[in-house]
This record gives sequence, C-alpha cells and structure tokens, in this order.
Amino acid sequence: MKTTFRIIVMVLMAAFYSCQKSDVSPGTSSSITSDGVFSGTIVNDSNRIDSIKFYSYFGYINNIDSIILLGKSAVPSTGKFSLVLTNPVLRKLGSLASGVVVSDTTALVGNLYGLEAYKGGIYTGSVYKINYSLGVDSTKAGMSVSQFMYSDRAFTIKGTEIHADTYENLKTNYSITFKKGWNEIVRRVDSYSKTPTTSTTVETYSNTVTSDLQWRYYPNNNASTVRAKTQGVSCLARKGFLFQ
Repeated sequence: MKTTFRIIVMVLMAAFYSCQKSDVSPGTSSSITSDGVFSGTIVNDSNRIDSIKFYSYFGYINNIDSIILLGKSAVPSTGKFSLVLTNPVLRKLGSLASGVVVSDTTALVGNLYGLEAYKGGIYTGSVYKINYSLGVDSTKAGMSVSQFMYSDRAFTIKGTEIHADTYENLKTNYSITFKKGWNEIVRRVDSYSKTPTTSTTVETYSNTVTSDLQWRYYPNNNASTVRAKTQGVSCLARKGFLFQ
C-alpha cells in the first residue's frame, strides 16, 4: 500500500455538493467527533468479528509501510463499537493539483488509514463506512464511502481537478471544509462509464455524510480490493488522490 491509494476506494456518487452550511459540520450521521470519539455499528457478519483496530498511515519509508495504531475496540454480537482515537502523526499537504485551491497550505493533516477486523486475535478482514454491499457494482453513480482525517486547524479545499490519459478520464470535484480535529470526508461517484479501452469517472469529495452510509465488514479475501480505493491519504498531488 504505497502512497498511491485513492481517497477511500470503490466508492461512488451522484451529485455535486456545493459548499453550504451542511459542509461545515458532518451532521448526525457522522461516526466521529472533532475530539476523536469514534462509534458505529457493523451491520453485517458481526459474528466473524470480536474486535477492530484503527491505524494511521504515515508513509512509505525505507521500502516499508509505516503504520501506527490509533486505537482499538471490542465488537460484541450487536456489531456496536466505540472508542476515543489518539491523534495521528501530522504532515503538510503535498503539491496542489491544477484547479484545486487550499485556503491554508500550511495546514497539517493526518489520516485514519485502515480499520482491521479480528476474531480471537486473528485478522479476518476490514470494515468500511460505505453505502453498498459486497458484490454490488461500486462504480455506479451514487456509490459513496467515508474516510477520516485529522487537521491541526480549520481550512478548505475547493475546486475541480481534471486528469486524462490513454486509459482513464477522471474529473474530481472538491468541496471540503475541515475543522480543527477529526473530520469525516465522503467520496461520491457522480457518474461512470467505460469503453473497451477507456473509463470516465466524475466524483466529488465533500463533508456531506448521508444516512445510507453504514459500517460493513469485508472478509480478508475481498478487503484488499476495497482497500485499494478507500483509504484516507494525506497529500494533494495527482488525479483524484486527494490524500495519498
């Protein structure tokens, strides 16, 4: 998992959210408070989980992924979990993509990179806050996924990034207002189409947390597929990799 993971993957959505008051506060559906109180309910397969661990990704250093444990929680048969996260290691945002404006480029951010599920101390898979089930086409318009970022201050990321190459056309809209502390950011697929040679995706990142987003468990044979597109990252650098 090098520094090329897209802002929390297989996710999708169908409408561009402009910056309004709802963008400033995640709302009642958010799973985290600014001071790191984290809670939720896993809605499927909770019998295969008895605990989850929360990690932050610090970077790819000396050919090794640097991952830090931020907290862990027991998961009873109800699927409910709750804990208070420690703060991640912070770093500056990276280079800005063309067409995207960060209101304070000195802001320091950190991410919640992975939520790993365990049963009897054995890793069994991962959990994601997402609005589709295993087996559903995650590229459909309206598909969404949450990721969690920590910021040392309030700032905004606004604008549109366009990327096009031989195999992919990607338009990414950013309308994010960070507050100091933890923030829940949602990636939504606005549209997706594919030809035999090229895919075209329009997506939006915003603070809009909708009630259809639920915590779901993905067994370890499927979790890596989701992980490749759903992990929070930490630098604005290239084609839709808001935090990498």
